[in-house]
Amino acid sequence: MIEPGCERAQRRKSREVFRRLALLGCLLGCGMVARSHAQAPSKRVAVLDRVVADVDGQAILASDVDDEMRFSALIPGTEPAADNTPQRAMNRVIDRTLVDQQRALQPGVAVVPQKDVDDAIATMRKQISAATNTDCETDAGWTAYLAQHGFTPDEIQERMKERLEILKFIDVRFGVVVQVSNADVRNYYDLVLTPELEHNKQPLPDFRTVAPKIRQILRQRQVSNLIDEWLKSLRAEDHVQILDPAYAEAGNQVDSNDKEGGQ
Repeated sequence: MIEPGCERAQRRKSREVFRRLALLGCLLGCGMVARSHAQAPSKRVAVLDRVVADVDGQAILASDVDDEMRFSALIPGTEPAADNTPQRAMNRVIDRTLVDQQRALQPGVAVVPQKDVDDAIATMRKQISAATNTDCETDAGWTAYLAQHGFTPDEIQERMKERLEILKFIDVRFGVVVQVSNADVRNYYDLVLTPELEHNKQPLPDFRTVAPKIRQILRQRQVSNLIDEWLKSLRAEDHVQILDPAYAEAGNQVDSNDKEGGQ
């Protein structure tokens, strides 16, 4: 079973060590490993987690997938609840792990200032406050909201930092090879944007005003396509093994909506 929310912060601190033990246990034929955490000075509780996938030697735990599903539910409206399934969460965990492993080969390439992390979290807190009518813009309200979802502010700091580092790594790796011509921008304006706005009876903005945004959209699409092919190639090289049949459909599937850079 997965431990209750009050135990999650302590679990995450020892998770990397546990991954190695869990994967070893899985390879030896035992897919479930027990861990002990201090719940009180005189009381210890054994917690069970299980390995559900192996990404190039790195164990993915059932609790990793559970954490991902809860994190996706933090901001209401970003993803339909029906789409926040274990399989889709597993896809996101696998993709992020594959990118992280590649990122580790180039240390220092994707360094993100703490200010960028703080700004991103501040924006996230405003979005949640607006969507839920909570006071997430205050520290007390933010802490309380996160506790309801089984997270701590430090855990969100860690996740946001990783997310921004992945986005920066992807931009460094693929952004330099993406070129959007002026003709591409004009074609999008004439053949996509204009018909859509006319169909919806909306005013057509000046081309020069929207050209930078169109260029950004086209650039992001090209980068997303490159990432799709890259992740597919990594999966095709047997870097990913799904060990739990319940997550089997995630094994060879790359969904552009599930990538860190695609959200």
